[in-house]
Amino acid sequence: MTNNSNNSQVCYQCGTCTAICPVRRVVKFSPRVAIYDSNIYDTDTDVWDCLTCGQCEVVCPQGVRLLDFFLDQRIGGKPRDIVHKGVFTELADLMTRLGNSKTTLTEGDDTAGIGYFPGCVDFHDMFFDLDVDFGEIATSSVTLLSKAGLSPKIMQLKCCGHDQLWQGNQEMFDKLKEENTKLINESGIETLVVSCAECYRTFLMDYDLDCEVKHISQVLADADLGITNGSVTATIHDACRLGRHTGEYDAPRNAIAATGAKIVEMQHNKENALCCGVSSMMNCNDRTKALRVLRMDEAKRTGADVLITSCPKCLAHLNCLKEEEDSEHGHDYPFEVLDLTVYLARKLSGGNGGDGGDGDE
Repeated sequence: MTNNSNNSQVCYQCGTCTAICPVRRVVKFSPRVAIYDSNIYDTDTDVWDCLTCGQCEVVCPQGVRLLDFFLDQRIGGKPRDIVHKGVFTELADLMTRLGNSKTTLTEGDDTAGIGYFPGCVDFHDMFFDLDVDFGEIATSSVTLLSKAGLSPKIMQLKCCGHDQLWQGNQEMFDKLKEENTKLINESGIETLVVSCAECYRTFLMDYDLDCEVKHISQVLADADLGITNGSVTATIHDACRLGRHTGEYDAPRNAIAATGAKIVEMQHNKENALCCGVSSMMNCNDRTKALRVLRMDEAKRTGADVLITSCPKCLAHLNCLKEEEDSEHGHDYPFEVLDLTVYLARKLSGGNGGDGGDGDE
């Protein structure tokens, strides 16, 4: 990671990061000021307001590792606003104290060289009060992998620790990392596939595994799923962790395009995509809701039938806003918000994958 002194030496306070920062749209916030204050005044200015979406790194002319800076500043600190009363943090802590976690998925090939981990979607179903079946992401993923000729071993892992790390809880993250690394390396798999952008970023960049790590979009983009009933217009929300953090933009688009769907891009897309507004289970408030409104309004202007993403949290936060539709104030969104795997699996079963149905004709 880049330490504070290195950031102060490289950053020359041009303000480009401030100009591009999505948080700046709704509140007085500046990445460059946070760097300046931390080195000159030894404060933690704004470090918990940052979405860690990575837009600042895309435009920084000096290549300052701002994400590393904000993460460094958070370690050992205490977030101001953990959402859902911290229940997800408590669950992760509980996992470090108990035996192996279990997912609701039970069918799989225990001898396979490819493993699939669904992430924490089971807990999303338990604690997000939304009209979204998060478990469908897991079942859809296994269905699609099987269709692609890959019958995976279902990995019974604990939370990857993404949120704990970005909330500054290095100790809890290290415990989760240690136990998961042992389970993965002893499993014998050659490839770990995940359907969560945050899991992908974490296993790929923050773990040291003996196997290859892939996001499921990267597997499905090259697979012949036999889906040809495409008549949907789709737009894509690039999750920060899959896009700017790891540089993967093409795989989800290729997987969707292979179904015959028409892809229309939002005004801000790929490396310039707007964040969903909530990061690492923090800062779900009126300010970040304003960012979700901006993003959903962009999607609406495309005229798409469906908005597709690859991150369960993006799926939750965007659907949360959709369920608060208010036509009086223009917040009506006549399109579905779906996970990539759910969209593809519904198309596979003959559904429209964007008509609000359950995949049946």
